[in-house]
Amino acid sequence: MSSKDDVLIVEDSPAIGMLLKNYLEKLGYTQIHTCTNGSTAIETFKELVALEKHPIVLLDYMLPDMDARSILTQMLEVQPNARVVLETATEKDDVGIKELIRLGVYQYLEKPIRFENLKSIFETIEKEQSFFEEEPEQVKILKQEKQDQTQIHDQINFIINSSKQISLNLIEQLIGFSNESITSYLKELEDKGKIIRIDDKKEIACNQCDSVKITQTFYCPSCKSSNFKLGKLIEHYECGNITEESTYTNDVCPSCNKTIKALGVDYRVMQNHYICNNCKGFSSEISTDYLCLKCENKFKFDECRWKTSPNYKLINM
Repeated sequence: MSSKDDVLIVEDSPAIGMLLKNYLEKLGYTQIHTCTNGSTAIETFKELVALEKHPIVLLDYMLPDMDARSILTQMLEVQPNARVVLETATEKDDVGIKELIRLGVYQYLEKPIRFENLKSIFETIEKEQSFFEEEPEQVKILKQEKQDQTQIHDQINFIINSSKQISLNLIEQLIGFSNESITSYLKELEDKGKIIRIDDKKEIACNQCDSVKITQTFYCPSCKSSNFKLGKLIEHYECGNITEESTYTNDVCPSCNKTIKALGVDYRVMQNHYICNNCKGFSSEISTDYLCLKCENKFKFDECRWKTSPNYKLINM
């Protein structure tokens, strides 16, 4: 890469944010922006994209004002190929973390952060960026049937190593073309025991360009805002008030000013509800659309196409 990309650090701990900034500066990154909450991060991200930049985002999983899924959704809406690195002490096998990775998180960085892991992620991003900068010329050469086979193999290796399981459809779209040389090389890897073919994978595809590079966007079912968070609600039976747990200071209802005492008798706790930061509405479910990362087309589940192709699992590359 001729110059380093901008970096956006979204971290509610100023101390951790400063440590990350200082280390990235040692790696040669000079344009570093730090935010301590989700709303500021979204605005900063939009400003950078408006300047035709492609920032690398370090996103803390737990923020005071917004859910990580809400932030990811809004960033992907602004820039579908956004590179968001999730920082969290939560295990990678956690259902919530797996969901964010499936939705489009680029990498996972475990807390407490080890700088060698951070360095490895940024080196991978730089290598990938160099690859995609060269892609148009590579596609042109392929169309002329003169593309070097070693380059194709290197690209396939890179893609497979970045995912435990991947379909042929997605491999072809990440590389940018469909060619028998891809299936031939996958068969070679299979024969060497490096990958195995498992059941065919049926994937949602864009109803406009047929791409399977798809993610989901989430929004409030009432006002359609993507600015939401996941939290707990308390319902006070006597006055009917339902608001966030944090509004009940010292167990006093913010509506009638009476103290709530017995769980299940005069109040209940409503776990895992989505709370909209815009309209203050809440719901146990969040609305969703699909977003094509290739053509940026938005569509609903009942409007999608389906594509099936062989699915491969990494064994030992």
